Formats: sequence, C-alpha cells, structure tokens
Amino acid sequence: MRDVYDVAIIGMGAVGTATGFLLTEFTNVRSVLFLEKESSAGQIASDRRTNSQTRHPFGGELNYTPEVMKAIKRYSDMIPSYANSKYGRGYDIVRHTKSGMVLAVGRNEKEYLGKKFHDTVKPVFPNAELMEDKEEIAKLEPYIVRGRKPDEEIGIIKLQADIVDFGELARSFEENALQHQDKKIHVKFNTKVKRIQEVSEGYDLRIRNGESFSARYLVVSAGSYTLSFAKQLGLGGDFVAFPVAGKFYTSPSVINGKVYTFQEEGVPFAATHADREWDGAVTRYGPTATPTLMFEKNRPDIKEFIDNLDPVLLDTVISKKAIRNIMIKNIAYSLPGGGRHLFWKYEARKIVPSIPYSDLKPAPEFGGVRTVGINKRTRELKLGEFTLPEVPKDGVNICANMAPSPGASGSLGIAYKNVAKITKALGLEFDDEKFTKVFGKLPVV
Repeated sequence: MRDVYDVAIIGMGAVGTATGFLLTEFTNVRSVLFLEKESSAGQIASDRRTNSQTRHPFGGELNYTPEVMKAIKRYSDMIPSYANSKYGRGYDIVRHTKSGMVLAVGRNEKEYLGKKFHDTVKPVFPNAELMEDKEEIAKLEPYIVRGRKPDEEIGIIKLQADIVDFGELARSFEENALQHQDKKIHVKFNTKVKRIQEVSEGYDLRIRNGESFSARYLVVSAGSYTLSFAKQLGLGGDFVAFPVAGKFYTSPSVINGKVYTFQEEGVPFAATHADREWDGAVTRYGPTATPTLMFEKNRPDIKEFIDNLDPVLLDTVISKKAIRNIMIKNIAYSLPGGGRHLFWKYEARKIVPSIPYSDLKPAPEFGGVRTVGINKRTRELKLGEFTLPEVPKDGVNICANMAPSPGASGSLGIAYKNVAKITKALGLEFDDEKFTKVFGKLPVV
C-alpha cells in the first residue's frame, strides 16, 4: 500500500528544509515527507564550502536594484531572528565579521560607487558609510591599502557583513521539524527521485529503488535539477537551465571580513570578492563563473546535459555583451597554467595589492555549481530565485523553487511564500501570531 503524505519535499538544502520547518511548526499539517539523495541535509549548494557564506544582501551587491535589495534584505533578516530564537540555539549558524565593504579602484569606479551608494545602498542600509581616506580604510582592512600605488584612487562603502553556515542552517530546520512527534514527519536520505507523475489525489513519486510515495502537495527544491523535475509535470517549458561553475582561490588569512568589488547591473554572477573563511584559516577569492556541462560539482550527468541542450544557451552567451565578456574572462582564469596568473594579476591584486603570486593557491575543495534560469522567449536571465508555476494555477499543487545565489539567504522568505500557497491549497491554518513573535510581520503574499 502506497505511503501518502500531505506534503512531499524533494531536496533538503536551505530552502527545502526551511519549507518543512515552517509547515510543521506554524501550520496544522499532519504529514510531511523529506526526500534527499545525499546522506544528510545541506550537502550540495548549502554546504559552506560551495558558497561564499554571505548573508545577502549586506549592501555589497551593486548589481541589485534598490527594490530587489530591499526585498531580499527583509527575508534574509529572518536568519538572525531564527538563529537567536529557541529554534536556533545550540547551532553555529551566524557569525559577525569585523568588516564588510565594497571596494572601488580608480576614478571611474569611485564615481559609480558614489552614485550607487546614494541611489541604492544608503536607502536600504542607513548605517552604510562612503569612505575615501586610505588611512581610515586601512584601519578596517590593512591589506586593501598595503602595497597599493600612492596615486591609485580607491573608495569603499563601509558595511556590516554576516557569514552564515547554510548547511548548519538546513540541518537545524530538519531537526526542528522532526521534534513534532504528534505528526507524521519522515526523512529519507540516500533517496533519489526517478520520476514524478500527476495522479488524481496529487502526485506520485517513484524512487530509484522501486519505492513510491504519494503527496497532495509537492515542493521541489532540488537545486540545479529543479527545472528538470518541473518539466516532468508540464511546468517551465519556457525556461532552460544555464549551469555555471564557481571556483575559488585561497591565500593565508589577510582579510578581516568581506571585500566585494564592482558588479555590473543585470548580471546574475558575483564579481570577485575576498572573504574571511569561516574558521579564519585562509582568505578566499572568487568565485569565477564559467559555463559547465555538470549540474553538480564533479558529477557529470550526460542525460541531464542532453535533455537541457537548447540553442538559447549559446545565443545568450554570444548576444549579451556583458555576459559574453564575463564568460570569456572567467574561462581564461580557469585555463591550466596561465589562468592562475591572470586571476592573481587582474582580480586578487586588485583587492590585496601586495599578495605574492606564490601565496595564491587553487582551492578545489571550495566552489560548486549554480543554475541560472533563462527565459527562452525573452532571453532574460533570471536574477536570483524564482518559483514555478510563476502564476498560481488551480489544481497545480506544486512549488518548484529555482534558488541560485542569493537563494539560501532568502530561504525562510522563499519557504514562507511556499507555505502560503500550501495552506491555501490544502485548507490548512497558519499560526500568524506565533510566527510573528519570531520573525516579525512579513508582507502579505
């Protein structure tokens, strides 16, 4: 006899586990099934070795519009609220850095930085400061100034930055969800979903080992594979997945917090930044952003690659100048032999001018793959997260979350929007008063 659940969640990264946590803690849902192909939660995109551990936006992402920055900030602020609540106690989720900043080098970047400071950053982060005095900057980050040419102009936007272990966050969500012994909450690791089929009472999930489960509502938060699952159910036909590999370099620890550099508007890839590693052992530089045939780090998937092939991928890279230039530059940084030297010369030394070439090491233990969605009709690259179906449809009880950076920062916000759809579809009750005591009042979704 098939096991039936109110809600099944595919993928136990930060978004999937956050959805399960909010469901079990703040609604009267009776049964939830978590399915994860890895051996524990938060092992792929949420693992702190695969991302920059940044709680976005801290104000350093100059490619965001004020509206986007404000929306992401409201949801990312839920993470420290959670970490400081009874649910987050006992977990090492959030740490404050000694400094956070956006660095501009040269007159043109300084002028742009000043404009973005007044138009974008200051309205959202009122405590942000614009600084040009090198001596004052050196008090925050000495190595930003040390070894720089005396006539080279620099400026920064001074900010407060947090670092987050999103893997730890995901595991805490899972463990809090499992506290509800009065409900049927099951977690199945090492369980890969092979096929999803719509049936009369909901959705049938077939597992690789022959097992099957049914759910009245389905949440897919499976990272780079979300779009593939959505297409099994007739969703996302207008989109193609654009997998991008992010790689890092490291040096001895020279940065106290986070130093971001100039980012172009409308480009969904972070410019190179330097970050203090979680344990302070090294400084991390990156990520590079290069197209990849893989949907997860070091895991070639020929079938998924072939299924995803579309002329739009090549056309987007060729026709969009900003994307094309970034791809060419980052491909050069990945070349054997010369790539490391180019990255050192044009990226690492822009942030830390005195860094010796011998100190900059490739860091294959860090980095991962993020999938950007491309609208095949408009050729638009989706900046950050989006959910399919984009417009809710009666009888379509699915939330398929595409959540590349800054997705994990907004995991609780994405989950909140998921739960709003689930409660409406299944006729559940949401305990708004209990929720507000932890997270404050959120916008109606």
